[in-house]
Amino acid sequence: HRRGLSTEAGLPGNADNTKDKSVVMVKRLPEDYVQNTLLPHLESQLLDNIHVYNPAELAQLARIYAKQEVRQRILCVKLADTVKYRMPAFEAVDIVDILGAMWVLTPDDDELFEEFEKRILLKLDDFTALNLMGIVRIYNKRAEKHDSLLAKVLPRVRELLANYEAVELSEMLLSMAQSAEAAADMDILMTLVPEIERRYSEVSLVHAINNVWALTQLKMRHERLLQRVADDINNPKKSQDLTPGYMARIAWVYRRCNAWDMVSETMIPLIRSSVAEFACGDFARLAQALPEERTLLKNMAGLLSTSMAEMGRKDFLLFFLGCVHGELLEEHRPGDTLDPLTASCINYARDEQDNFKRDEVQKIVYMLHHSPKYKGLLGELPASWHSTKEETLDFIRAKG
Repeated sequence: HRRGLSTEAGLPGNADNTKDKSVVMVKRLPEDYVQNTLLPHLESQLLDNIHVYNPAELAQLARIYAKQEVRQRILCVKLADTVKYRMPAFEAVDIVDILGAMWVLTPDDDELFEEFEKRILLKLDDFTALNLMGIVRIYNKRAEKHDSLLAKVLPRVRELLANYEAVELSEMLLSMAQSAEAAADMDILMTLVPEIERRYSEVSLVHAINNVWALTQLKMRHERLLQRVADDINNPKKSQDLTPGYMARIAWVYRRCNAWDMVSETMIPLIRSSVAEFACGDFARLAQALPEERTLLKNMAGLLSTSMAEMGRKDFLLFFLGCVHGELLEEHRPGDTLDPLTASCINYARDEQDNFKRDEVQKIVYMLHHSPKYKGLLGELPASWHSTKEETLDFIRAKG
């Protein structure tokens, strides 16, 4: 037999097997566990024991304490002082683990971050590119830019990025585009994007599209990358297998960058030939990017509406968003008969009204309120949504 396996495993009557399969009931943590158990334990450790902790243990404690909603300032200061004292023992991995937590706990401790800076420069060769990017992002949050640190770290990042696969660089850029703090990442972007451009030929068209999509989300128009991607899109051999999702993404990127003319002659025929394959999310993005293509969008909406009964709430919201942005519904006034497409949307909302979450109802109200052509549809929404609708409208009016 292979080591660790037995032919008797799983046979009835096998006592060991029965024991292995017995149900273990896990007792739920009490609601006051954090307040009455975890937090007192953490505070006890910070008060009495951290003087014997090694850097890895200090990092673990700091990360846990940083997640607590209630923290004692005096304990945060004591932790920071202990980290300063133990700084000569910190390795690169320890700095990476603790730096973010210390920024949360003691963002105003200049001495601490100066000590970290010295240690980072001393251990510079032990960090990966991603480690250094994380360090730069934290230091960029501080009032002082720490130019001496950036002057040595950024060239090292550039050097390390050359060892990554081109696809990995694209994934880094996509990750940054999803960050709420992307505006503070310009130092990193100015290091990463030139490397992505230099290695453009090493990635597929799909990854190249993702690159310009990420840059557009970051409100950056990169002329050379837009042109190179457009040249590939306009090459029939490279663009013939594009999926509807990527067609919609291309339309959104190039329209957002005021560069739709670069690809429109290729993309419109491709989109028209794939109308039946577009999902609700792709349709919504396309309606936002190409509202002038009403005939195309109308055909797409008609095909999607045939499966409305099977749509989940998320798909319906995306479909409805596309119809509103594309102005595919007829303008409605109180007392008017609903056109077929509008009626099918309102009927879906009424049939599923009990399943919609509050925030989903609010999204519909916001969308209709801010669309002058369809404000009249607010009166057609399900009666059970009335209180949420009125609260949302009151909030909009209060904001002016």
